[in-house]
Amino acid sequence: MTTTTLTMNTPELALHALEAAAEKLNTATEHMTRATKTVMMLAGAPLIGLVFVIALPVICAALTAYYGAKLLAARWTGAARHIKNIALFLAAPFVGLAYIIAFPVVGLGTLVYLGAKAARR
Repeated sequence: MTTTTLTMNTPELALHALEAAAEKLNTATEHMTRATKTVMMLAGAPLIGLVFVIALPVICAALTAYYGAKLLAARWTGAARHIKNIALFLAAPFVGLAYIIAFPVVGLGTLVYLGAKAARR
């Protein structure tokens, strides 16, 4: 069995963009007074926290889908077997229902066929 190394480029790119935005904010706030900075932090901190709280589930779902797709692509042969087994498990009740519906008709058809065959003799 071979192992595959997965690279994590997307989170690293997002972190780099976040660092660039923080640097722009730092250069913009260098010339403000201490009182102005304090008032802006008091007003902005709850809003920034709210943005992170709202964005966290979306980010988690996106990262789960991203890494799940990468893992599935890396180990497709083993996953295909499991997906096939799950599909068969989910289809089994419907196949059973089809058999339950079809067997009386098939049995009646068999009786008619055997009866007609016996009547010909």
